[in-house]
Amino acid sequence: MTPSLLVRGGRVIDPASGFDAVADVLVRDGRIAAIAPGLAREDGADVQVVEAAGALVVQGLVDLHTHAYWGGTLLGVNADKIGPRTGVTTWVDCGSSGAATLEGFLWHVVRPSRVRILPMVNLSYIGLAAAGHLSMDVGELHDWRFADLREIDRVGEAFGSEIHGVKLRASNNACGANGPVVLPLAREAADRLGVPLMIHVGTAPPTIDEVLPFLREGDILAHVYNASAGGSVLDASGRLRPSVREAMRRGVRMDVGHGGSSFSFRIAERAMDQGLLPDAISSDLHAHNIDGPAGSLPEVMAKFLALGLSLPEVLRLATTSPATVIRRPDLGRLQVGGEADLAVFHLEERGVDLVDCEGVVRRGSVSLRNVLTVCRGQVLDSVEDGRNEGRRY
Repeated sequence: MTPSLLVRGGRVIDPASGFDAVADVLVRDGRIAAIAPGLAREDGADVQVVEAAGALVVQGLVDLHTHAYWGGTLLGVNADKIGPRTGVTTWVDCGSSGAATLEGFLWHVVRPSRVRILPMVNLSYIGLAAAGHLSMDVGELHDWRFADLREIDRVGEAFGSEIHGVKLRASNNACGANGPVVLPLAREAADRLGVPLMIHVGTAPPTIDEVLPFLREGDILAHVYNASAGGSVLDASGRLRPSVREAMRRGVRMDVGHGGSSFSFRIAERAMDQGLLPDAISSDLHAHNIDGPAGSLPEVMAKFLALGLSLPEVLRLATTSPATVIRRPDLGRLQVGGEADLAVFHLEERGVDLVDCEGVVRRGSVSLRNVLTVCRGQVLDSVEDGRNEGRRY
């Protein structure tokens, strides 16, 4: 029998309920049994005690934008290696696999994983198999015939309960000039599966103004603070585009998706000042940015603390809010009876250099260092697979 876990004396913050106090958290049988100050260790019970005085105790982080198909794509990182080091217990994989590779992803990575991986399926049949800095720039939808809705239907019938969205990379490097063809196909694919549509924007074509009409309430616009030509939420004069304001009004969700080239302090600051706040702080973590500039979800969170968001708000945008966006309201919150995902962090108040994707350095005063990660009631240790997670070309 798995021993119970008592995390004692930390500052417990649950943005979902507004709870913010020094308290203990008791985990029993994979679920949260109690949250209260001064919980007593049960006599005779098999209980692991973790002293958390001076630390933050929060729900396990939910990263809305990752690439975790390691071994199946060149971009993939091992969530079971990185999650226990960073407090990320829920990884939303954004289209690493397409219909041709989804089954392998599920059997070999998703289902055996000790952290929770929620896959979106790529509109392209081949997924992100072509994303690896090839000698020729050939994206997964440079041939629009890879957007085969018959294959979307097939994987929906076989694995529908495990598919959490449809992902389209709508930028020149991914689909070339095929935007007018693949955008309506992505919309139809998400509608057929009954899941959110996430669209990545980057260097045009297509432009962000061409992309946004295909997103509805509950869909997701990724990389909202990128500085790419034609893909920025700001126009040439630095004003928030009318199409972006309209998308916000109709309930399109805004995802940070930091990545290796999709986050600019300059764009974020101007957009946030004009009311474009994210619905999810996410990393877009993959092999080309894990060694910088993204690094990890806690590193991206530190950038938003440096931009002036409060700690509870930053935690909300990395737990409760992304869980709601991905239609998993059971996640991202600390509640008695709920599944026990926990992360314990030391809040280190010291100067730290934070670098965006344009090479701009912002001096932050706070960073988050993970010291304990619990997923489904299990204390996680990092799995060493002998691989160098980062790739440079």
